[in-house]
Amino acid sequence: MNITVLGAGAWGTALAVSLAQQHTVTLWARDAQQINLLQTTRCNQRYLPDIPLPSQLQLSADFATATHSADLVIIATPTAGLRAVARQLAQHLGNFGVVWLCKGFEAETALLPHQ
Repeated sequence: MNITVLGAGAWGTALAVSLAQQHTVTLWARDAQQINLLQTTRCNQRYLPDIPLPSQLQLSADFATATHSADLVIIATPTAGLRAVARQLAQHLGNFGVVWLCKGFEAETALLPHQ
């Protein structure tokens, strides 16, 4: 299965590393500099410094490329970032399932992700 994980914080990185053992996985971050650092060091020094990124884990800062061939898209951002990522995803709809694994609520609206 081709899986794209949107969000390269600790949660998204941990999911991507785990899933990459049995699936084709792309980890996306909105910050190209962060992706470049992850590619160079093959480690997420900021969030999971002791966990190496598997060589088969693909990394991308390009949203369209990251979601293009996905069978499943996992949104692993804080809830505060969910709305922006969902809007981007709506512009790149494909034949994939979407799961969000966010915690917290939106500061401006006090809404939870399902609301």
